[in-house]
Amino acid sequence: MPQGPLRVTSPVGSPKYQQLHDVLVSDIQRLREGSPLPTERELAERYKVSRSTVRQALGQLLREQRVTRRQGKGTFVARHKIVQSLELTSHTEGMRSQGIVPGSKLLDVRRVPAAADISAALRVAPDTEVLRLERLRLADGDPIALETVYLDALRFDGITAALAQDQSLYRLLSSDYDVTLASAEETIEVSLAGEREATLLNVWVGAPLLMFSRCSVDVGGAPIEYVCSLYRGDRFQFKTRLEPPGPVRRDSAPDVRLRTARREDANSLARVFIDAWRGSYRGVIDEDILDALDLNATTEWLGRLVVTGPQRTVLAENSRGEVEGFVRFGDDVDDPRSGHIAALYVSPHSAGRGVGTRLMRYAIAELTSAGARPITLWVFEENVAARRFYGGLGFEPDGSRRVEQEYRADEIRLVRPATFEDVNRASTPVARG
Repeated sequence: MPQGPLRVTSPVGSPKYQQLHDVLVSDIQRLREGSPLPTERELAERYKVSRSTVRQALGQLLREQRVTRRQGKGTFVARHKIVQSLELTSHTEGMRSQGIVPGSKLLDVRRVPAAADISAALRVAPDTEVLRLERLRLADGDPIALETVYLDALRFDGITAALAQDQSLYRLLSSDYDVTLASAEETIEVSLAGEREATLLNVWVGAPLLMFSRCSVDVGGAPIEYVCSLYRGDRFQFKTRLEPPGPVRRDSAPDVRLRTARREDANSLARVFIDAWRGSYRGVIDEDILDALDLNATTEWLGRLVVTGPQRTVLAENSRGEVEGFVRFGDDVDDPRSGHIAALYVSPHSAGRGVGTRLMRYAIAELTSAGARPITLWVFEENVAARRFYGGLGFEPDGSRRVEQEYRADEIRLVRPATFEDVNRASTPVARG
């Protein structure tokens, strides 16, 4: 840490403890978590302020959870908070996306009669039997949240055995029960740790906790789960995107740009491909096929397709240059008079933001830019969510079927007929990439 009088960066007229606080915040950002801070006396001498000023500045840092105190040992830089987006994703996926090893410990499973708030959330009659699952959520082995989930016991009978094996609940709902989550309503409140919460989460009694209550529904609007989660306030920071009230086009994906893929994008494309397959095709194709997907082999394969394949590959990337999805399209090899969508994959972390819709609309516009023509694609018959998505873009089954040996799953062909809009679009140039 630097020596000398305070380097004043605070607003003019700020008290000295606030000036010291602002200087220490800047200094702390350059230190590793767990690093010790100088003693009160050393800080007072270093910055030419009183011990009282130092205590006030450190007290504010402590309340902001930037530092921690250990009795008899001193003040230390606090652990960095986990920054979590407010979106409908599982704990497992959320942690892995940040390079954190997720974990869960199943604490309690029982069938209980639904209380009034639970029955209302799940739309079941009062006292209907529901599953109550209590899990301790872990990040790199540390306890970070206590989660209680309520499910319709009749609809989701048998799910607890799989959850005991540290499986993702959302993945099980998709693979074993054909459930596609569409949206959720969530409330956030502040709570204080009682004795049991303090013991499980390794915090002191009365420590601040963030309490999230969420009710999730499927694509048909039916309630799926009611969840109450208690997160450690010292370990989490939540963020979300805010938009003006009123109608908002969710399919515009304003923070991504489309461009033609290059060979050097192959690794990023492969990661999206593997994540999308493992996130969407559990229960659709055999588990051994999904588990055998190899990043290096997939990268090599997609690299060849990008450079020499018969289709064009267009990707969507965000402002950080991260690939969120891609589409491959070109002429239909069985009938060059038709266009063909060879593949569309979106990262599970970007699902629901309109990335897939934007990629598809771009591909359709490109395929019809020279003239109106039908467009075909193949989809796994059991992939209900994908079939519904393509249906919304005008694709319908034409009766053709196939089973590719490497996937061992039934596929059906969908066709989007040429439309008057395509004729009009054909006279308007389409930007490339």
